[in-house]
Amino acid sequence: MSETPTQNSMLSNIPYGSIAIGHTVSVEKTVSQREIILFAALSGDLNPIHLDRHYAASTDFGQPIAHGMLCGAFISATIATHLPGPGSIYRGQTIKFTQPVFACDTLTITLTVINKKDRLKLVTLACVVSNQDNNVVAKGEASVIASEEKVDIAASELPTITIN
Repeated sequence: MSETPTQNSMLSNIPYGSIAIGHTVSVEKTVSQREIILFAALSGDLNPIHLDRHYAASTDFGQPIAHGMLCGAFISATIATHLPGPGSIYRGQTIKFTQPVFACDTLTITLTVINKKDRLKLVTLACVVSNQDNNVVAKGEASVIASEEKVDIAASELPTITIN
């Protein structure tokens, strides 16, 4: 089973009993410079490779790169909003960063169910993040406790954040 969810004001989960090995969800996300700056402000990671274009120009990358954990955050968001979705508990994550991510890259976050443990309602997900050129930029596995109950809930409205 494969899904390409759309962004809307309602969030729905996939209850544990409805999740099957091989179930796949893919979500697209374009990385903005604004998100890179916000992630730096939130995390405190001010490494100039992410924020200083003159410094980054002198590196092998030639330009600023996004924080690796921004991909981790996109995986987390896909788990929380799509597979399994609201009501799930994120237990763990392994992740390997394989290519740089730049502002304006369009990423596809793909989660695939590779294991289930009924006693704990634990789902293991293969996580792959690819860029617009189909290059894998990050990959790993996540373990998530899925809700047994169906959850349909309005998405929270986020405040407007201004960057000076």
